[in-house]
Amino acid sequence: MFENKTLRKILSDTTDAPYINSIMKACSYSKNTASLSTTSLANYIALTSGYTGCDNADSVGNCTHELPITSNRDITVWPQAPSSLFELLDINSPAVPDAAVEWAESMPSNCYNPGSGNFVINHSPFQYYTRIHPTICPQYAVPFPQNPADALSAHFNLVIPNKIDIMHVVPNSTQDQRIRNGDNWLKGYLPQLLDSPTYQSGNSAIIITWDEGNAQNFIVPLIVITPYTTVGGVSSVAYNHYSTLRGIEEMLNQTNPLPLLGHAGDAGVNSIRDDAVFRLK
Repeated sequence: MFENKTLRKILSDTTDAPYINSIMKACSYSKNTASLSTTSLANYIALTSGYTGCDNADSVGNCTHELPITSNRDITVWPQAPSSLFELLDINSPAVPDAAVEWAESMPSNCYNPGSGNFVINHSPFQYYTRIHPTICPQYAVPFPQNPADALSAHFNLVIPNKIDIMHVVPNSTQDQRIRNGDNWLKGYLPQLLDSPTYQSGNSAIIITWDEGNAQNFIVPLIVITPYTTVGGVSSVAYNHYSTLRGIEEMLNQTNPLPLLGHAGDAGVNSIRDDAVFRLK
């Protein structure tokens, strides 16, 4: 995940984002993926639960009252009631060790809250889900592994760079500098994933996207990397974060069928797994 940049700002910016543009040319990207909110936290929750906010759910985690998140506050302000991708995999898939892990750079300790230094809590959705916070969060919401390639060790891995590396606003920095920070970080980090035995086995997809654009432009980059992805492919299919969640679930469902979460299961939500360019099947 990266932060707060539109596709227009990243695409063809070979001065500040040369590495990201090289990945887009070598793999495939979407030119029509929309964020769902101008609040970061709402998009992270949408990507992992199928809602931009939910404050009540039934006993099995189905949302009974949606309350869209409107500020980037901590878990005491926006506790989330529904089931999430983390719960579905870590509780309902006991046969898959470490089925879903959130890796957060610069997080001081497991399941940490609130933010601290360059760790931003509202970029870490695992901690917000009240159904699993006291049980599996301490085990599966963790700081970055010592070996970066281990960030592909789970069935589903959500990789969250810290405030500087994720292109977030930091004091005394321009937008161009923030993009450059993220591009340089990815240039050092992504090759270690691509060279790992897990990726080289041919069974993993790496998806790079951004939480949101801005109030005027919701279209964000979405880049798909697999050994089979169309080189230089560009998809024009209309997607949003629910589409990404749906595609991830459908890929994971090949070994253990699970229900589509929230609005990811709505009629009319296109799945990134079905895209002829991405070739995620």
